[in-house]
Amino acid sequence: MSNQIAIIDKAKAVLPAKEQFNAANSFAMNYGQETGFAVMAMQQNPYLLNCMPDTVKSSIISVALTGISLNPALKYAYLVPRKGKEGLACCLDISYIGMIKILTDAGAVKSVNADVVYEKDVFKYSKGSEPFLKHEPNILEDRGNPIGVYAIAYFRDGGSQFDIMSRSDVEKVRAMSESWKAEASRKFSPWEKWADEMWKKTALKRLFKILPKTNFTDQLIATLSNEHTNEMADIDTKNEFLEKTFEDIQEPEVIESKTGEQKEKEIFDNVQEELKEEGKK
Repeated sequence: MSNQIAIIDKAKAVLPAKEQFNAANSFAMNYGQETGFAVMAMQQNPYLLNCMPDTVKSSIISVALTGISLNPALKYAYLVPRKGKEGLACCLDISYIGMIKILTDAGAVKSVNADVVYEKDVFKYSKGSEPFLKHEPNILEDRGNPIGVYAIAYFRDGGSQFDIMSRSDVEKVRAMSESWKAEASRKFSPWEKWADEMWKKTALKRLFKILPKTNFTDQLIATLSNEHTNEMADIDTKNEFLEKTFEDIQEPEVIESKTGEQKEKEIFDNVQEELKEEGKK
């Protein structure tokens, strides 16, 4: 019961963000639903309750700025606690899938692809006046170790733009992650648990810098840049409790059972009722 009360209190803490959420909401996101998803994340990962309230509010506003839902079934983005200058900060962590959605929804590109290149793959590319990229994954046998990663965007006019990162390029980015630096937390780091996805996401982020941003608002660009900075400050897990929470927060499980659905509805109902009561004060 005390944990449930703490979750509701955190929901009240993000209530002042509603006006700002609506002001930034060019993607017609539902504030009530996204708040509900945020509360679900807090229930699954109680460590989020220790985050500074203003950072939770900012994360909810970022949902409106990016158009990326916190719905765990979509796996576009998650709320993740990370170390901040003044304490634990709640950050909106946009997934590889979410990044592709942002790029395609903006209309600047038709589609986006990224893949990791392994030693035994066939990989050729050329830049300059006649750029090309050819990748044939050797999926029928052991592909060896990863040696690089690329991301390629296909434009609506038929052209394309790609960027390639070597293994050393990726490892330089990985070395900045607090969760990777600390031996105690490395096994829980997304770089360890989902290496391929992190490689792809890293390549996508670098490609993003050189893509046309005609349909991107300044706020969206700033939010994505800030998300990349936040990603480098993963929470440093130093004890059993933090290790468990770090493991839990990386990818919330989708509730599928009948009991889970009932529990989810109960959380939504409780939060909405509390928000209504708070709004009457």
